[in-house]
Amino acid sequence: MLVPNRYLRHALALDEHRHYARAADALHITQPALSRSIQGLEQLLGARLFDRGRGEVEATPIGLILLDYARKAVLNAHDLQRAVALAKGAELGTLRVGAGPVAGAALIGPVLGRLCHLHPQLRVEVVFSAWQELPQRLRAREIDLMLSNVGDTEGLDDLEILPLRPHAAVLVARTGHPLDRAESPETPEEWLAYPWVGPHFPLRSARQFLGRVLGAEALQQRAGRLLSVVCDSQGVLEDVLLRSDAIAPMCMFMVADALRAGRLVVLPTPPLGDYGNFSVARLGSRSPSAPEAAFIQLLQEWDEEAVAEERRLLSLTQRRRRSRRKAPTHAQPA
Repeated sequence: MLVPNRYLRHALALDEHRHYARAADALHITQPALSRSIQGLEQLLGARLFDRGRGEVEATPIGLILLDYARKAVLNAHDLQRAVALAKGAELGTLRVGAGPVAGAALIGPVLGRLCHLHPQLRVEVVFSAWQELPQRLRAREIDLMLSNVGDTEGLDDLEILPLRPHAAVLVARTGHPLDRAESPETPEEWLAYPWVGPHFPLRSARQFLGRVLGAEALQQRAGRLLSVVCDSQGVLEDVLLRSDAIAPMCMFMVADALRAGRLVVLPTPPLGDYGNFSVARLGSRSPSAPEAAFIQLLQEWDEEAVAEERRLLSLTQRRRRSRRKAPTHAQPA
């Protein structure tokens, strides 16, 4: 039996005010309209709900049962209205995002800053995890969105995947590194004279761009022991670079601040291809919430800015190398 919510609200008002006229005033309807509503409810239920005493109205035993149901129904209706309001707007609620600890952290930080600025009351939970764990966390509803490499989500048909812009790979080291020069080293031995550091990344990605630096033969000889330090903390990797002659494969956006500040430099290499083809994924069976949509929009906007900044930094690096090649060499005094 479906009881109209209007009937329930009218019954609650009559029970609160114990008087038809006062209840009608509180509801902003006429007394005859309230009487018809209560009569309609009694006919629907087939029982008398209120008894009229001297000047006051009292609920019957069946009326008390109806009132208890009505209070719960009205509260549920309020909860439903609030849930719908939250789904329409990103001001309140919770957003849970999963990401890898290196590239994911570099991608997500600026986006969360903007999201918090625009929606300060939104609660955001970030889960850093190995990419292999993120799809299962998504399916278990532990996270709402996941950031990963496009290749990591291949074959996961239950996910809706939105690719981001590709990011070119570069090799970076501290400013003043022995390989920080105008021309690229000519032999793999020069590259391998220094320790290589970096995060855990798919072997095929390593072979793709590191093979362009070292060559297939040298890469094959160093298979399984190429990296001296394997670490998924961006901060730790940068500290290692700044305090040693180590070199690291990175996306430029991951170390943009250090490059702008002059702490790190891009080493001269042939084009290395794309290091990061990232994506944001969500369960395809669920409609996106407003916080999810807001995050994705900000992520796409920042990703476009990151690509533009990478191009600008790469252009500055190339101009710096050209100026070093053109700089005159001075003979040593006799």
